[in-house]
Amino acid sequence: MLGILLAMMFMGIALADKENASTTDSIASPQIAITAANFVAPSPEKEHLNEEWVEITNLGTSDINLAGWTLSDAQNHTYTFPGFSLAAGAKVFVRTGKGDNDIENLFWNRSNSIWNNNGDLAVLKDPEGNTISMYPEEGKEA
Repeated sequence: MLGILLAMMFMGIALADKENASTTDSIASPQIAITAANFVAPSPEKEHLNEEWVEITNLGTSDINLAGWTLSDAQNHTYTFPGFSLAAGAKVFVRTGKGDNDIENLFWNRSNSIWNNNGDLAVLKDPEGNTISMYPEEGKEA
């Protein structure tokens, strides 16, 4: 009888741990993702830097404040998001060149290209430095 009680207790703990893990996994699922990128601006690149861009999408159901988030390439060029709220279901383009930020476009204000024409890796991190999204996804080509 004691063995049965211990077995039931152990199963209850195991089930609770599994339930907690799935809850944690759903919370950790990214609501924000890099959904597209154009790493190659038309030539001459210096004149078309805003054609180099990374698209960030809020796949969730609530607005997300991206202040302090970062977007970087494989060489660790890093863009830090200003105080900016990305609405649920909306997307924003982070463009390499110069311009005025609005709800659809954020500008890195660079005078040279960032992204490698032969392929690059875009990494989005939250303010704590956790990698939230990568483009292309691991194991896929851009």
